[in-house]
Amino acid sequence: MDAIRRREQLEQATAARAQRDREAGLRLIWLGVATFAVPFLVLFVLSLEGVDLGSLPSALGFVLFTAGVALAARGRRMRVSGAEGALAADVRAPIVYLRPFGADSTQGVKRWVSRVRVSPREGFERTYEERLARTLRKVGPFVAVGDPTERLPRLGASRVYAADEDWQETVDELTARAGVVVLHAGESEGLAWEVHHVIELDAPERAVLSLPLYAKRKEPSRQARYDAFRNRFGDAFPRPLPKTIGHCQFAYFDMDWTPLLLGERGTPLPAGDSERAQALRVLAREFKIAWGPMWLRYVVYSAVFLAALAGIEAVIF
Repeated sequence: MDAIRRREQLEQATAARAQRDREAGLRLIWLGVATFAVPFLVLFVLSLEGVDLGSLPSALGFVLFTAGVALAARGRRMRVSGAEGALAADVRAPIVYLRPFGADSTQGVKRWVSRVRVSPREGFERTYEERLARTLRKVGPFVAVGDPTERLPRLGASRVYAADEDWQETVDELTARAGVVVLHAGESEGLAWEVHHVIELDAPERAVLSLPLYAKRKEPSRQARYDAFRNRFGDAFPRPLPKTIGHCQFAYFDMDWTPLLLGERGTPLPAGDSERAQALRVLAREFKIAWGPMWLRYVVYSAVFLAALAGIEAVIF
């Protein structure tokens, strides 16, 4: 019975993805924009007319912005193209993203304790994968095998879908032509096969290990999640993985599988024109390790700004 329910679930999801109305998705995107923009303009005009709005603009603005982003994101999911189209339209070698499906909805770090650079676009990106995709598409098409049970493709990597009995062959085909293979550290049976598959490819010059910091505090710490990954898969790698990762979010490998942490103090960025070297450089810029946690950076930057204003005022007046 479980096999029958699984087959029905996959058939329904496949049909739902095939029946997506892209024009309706475009209308939903515009509705999301209007949900925030129109009330904002109305409130702006009222404020110019001297109408006392109290705390209404800030409270309403937050609600409408959140709703608008959600509507626009769903519209984009209705219009997103698959990996087949992305690979056909882009002659560059693809970047293949291997991860447990449970990581698809994971939010990127936005915590005050973060030592990772804040991206101006993070407010419009709901997941870590979206930020990763935006960054790595500068190097090549960013593709992944999608969860076959999802009715709408997720934003981020361009997805190709495969039946339960075919997904390993699909991963094999994608990684065979990949310029870079990004392996998201985690735990699942599917990921276990993918880890061993990447190592069996014996192409350490193409492999990147992703070690993201998640936004939710209730999640296990990044070091704890990395320890679980290393304890389970460490023996599969030809060289021992580092015991600690500090604030680094990516690791890569020398030709003999010696691991290196991207952004680690004293470690130069990879040189050369290979796809992986280019990918690591753009990742290093996007996920730069900052000099202090976010709260401290904001305090210092605010203090410097206020001091500059005070200095200008003293000079002028």
